Amino acid sequence: MDAANTARTACGVIVVVAIPRRNYSKTYEKVYPFSLTPKERKSEDALLEHQLSRKTVLRLLRRSLALTLVVCLLAPTGAVGQPTPGAPPPGVPQTPATPQTPRTPGAFAPLAPGRGDLYLGQQARNIAGPEYRLGPGDVLDVQIVGRLDVNRVQIVVDPEGSVALPPLGTIRVAGLSLLEANRVIAERARDIFRYADVSIAVISPRSFEVIVSGEVERPGTLQVVATQRLHEVILTTGGITPRGTARHVQVTREGTTREIDLLLFELKGDIAQNPFVREGMRINVPPRVAPVTLLGAVRRPGEYELGPGGSLRELLELTGGVSVAGAPADARLTRVGEDGRKETTSLDLRTLAPDADVPLRAGDAIYVPPLTSIQDVVEVRGAFNGTAESGKTQTQGKPTIVQRLELARGDRLRDVVVKAGGVASFADLHLAFVDRADAGPGQRIPVDLHRLLVEKDETQNIAIQNGDVVVVPVFEDKVYVVGEVKTPGAQDYRPDLTPREYLAAAGGPSSRAKMRAATVTFRNGRTYAMAEAPPVEPGAVVTVPEVAVKWWQDYVTIASFVASLVTAYTGIFILFNGPIKAN
Repeated sequence: MDAANTARTACGVIVVVAIPRRNYSKTYEKVYPFSLTPKERKSEDALLEHQLSRKTVLRLLRRSLALTLVVCLLAPTGAVGQPTPGAPPPGVPQTPATPQTPRTPGAFAPLAPGRGDLYLGQQARNIAGPEYRLGPGDVLDVQIVGRLDVNRVQIVVDPEGSVALPPLGTIRVAGLSLLEANRVIAERARDIFRYADVSIAVISPRSFEVIVSGEVERPGTLQVVATQRLHEVILTTGGITPRGTARHVQVTREGTTREIDLLLFELKGDIAQNPFVREGMRINVPPRVAPVTLLGAVRRPGEYELGPGGSLRELLELTGGVSVAGAPADARLTRVGEDGRKETTSLDLRTLAPDADVPLRAGDAIYVPPLTSIQDVVEVRGAFNGTAESGKTQTQGKPTIVQRLELARGDRLRDVVVKAGGVASFADLHLAFVDRADAGPGQRIPVDLHRLLVEKDETQNIAIQNGDVVVVPVFEDKVYVVGEVKTPGAQDYRPDLTPREYLAAAGGPSSRAKMRAATVTFRNGRTYAMAEAPPVEPGAVVTVPEVAVKWWQDYVTIASFVASLVTAYTGIFILFNGPIKAN
């Protein structure tokens, strides 16, 4: 038996199995040799199954199931994945996407660092007009309408500049405008079809590169479409720098250089100065030369370069000329001479003609003074109706005006009254006057507008000079009583009252009034004694002076006052101290 066990041990390994008993306080360990003999293996398996408890088997099964679930969750799935839409098939290497450079929509950005190539981020769609020139790469929509059917095709202009239109054949359209190409195709169609109506349109214009150089913000190569014009292309590069010129832009194509005046296009809308861009075009913006300065009362003051003609008349036509507030007859031209000194010359811009034009030089300055600085003016004040530009005031509760009017040569008083809107209904026509300040002391000239405007007396229509002030006072409806009266002030005018009755309405004369010297002064400046005055008019002033006192009367008054004080003191002394007793 020992020999047999030794032989089994030599042929296998020792298996140690811990078999729990029902009595869990002890654990028995037995050593069973493992043999490769089938008969012995079967007997050993039967022994193990017999000795393992049911509870241990269930625990092992639970652990195995848990381990299987964990492995299934962590292991990659074996299902076949569906390809992503747009992705290349399996086995084909995928090209990495080119990262897009963020940019402002519609702006130009460089294609690669360090290069001057530009591309259009979001290109606005331009519609090709009748003057659009066709070329290779244009996509055309051609429609031929007959009596029974409509033939519509979309074709591309081939590199030779032709289009193939069955059954019309090949037609050359390169270099033709859209209108000219429409006529050529229509003539070919009428040779085949008796009734044919042809229409042609550009649905996709060709694109190409142009070179922009010089004084622009971002010079370089630019990808453009054939519907763009020169002005738009330059704006796409960021515009012209302050050092660049807008009047002498150079456009070169096929060895021919043309000078473009973009300022003429911007200010006057001359479309000939804003051509379409073409293949192989080179655009150069040269530096700016010394400008000419426009100052004063012109429509567009500023600095301008001289155009091809270089004349003053051409510059004024470009900038809009003199404003309505300018004085063209008194313009001045300032020019720096060869010796460095400035010379000023008077100009009359009203007489500028093609045969009498003034040539300009770089650095010249033209000044047009405003009309107000040299125009003669007259000022009106008082009871006028006024205009929309009149300044409104109040005089004695009535609306009056203050306004300055332009004085034309030869204007008289009636002309000024008409310019001021006429006199108001409450104006005192008899008391108008003109204040004139000449080189000497000022003077006041009385005028009677009633005689001028109502009676047509031309002697009152005096000539008005620069700086005159025409005053029309407000009609007075009061009579003023002043001086030695009990209640001095204004009294309502009544034509039936006499000066004494106005004096009574003011409370009568005071104790110191001197009635014999009372006077009545009218608004025309004339003064009458109250007893001899004519009927009182509105605005008249009744004056009652104070009675005159002689010199000795003042001393008598003072002595009387002193005597009164002495008498009063004596009476008070006797009253409180008793009668005076003799010794």
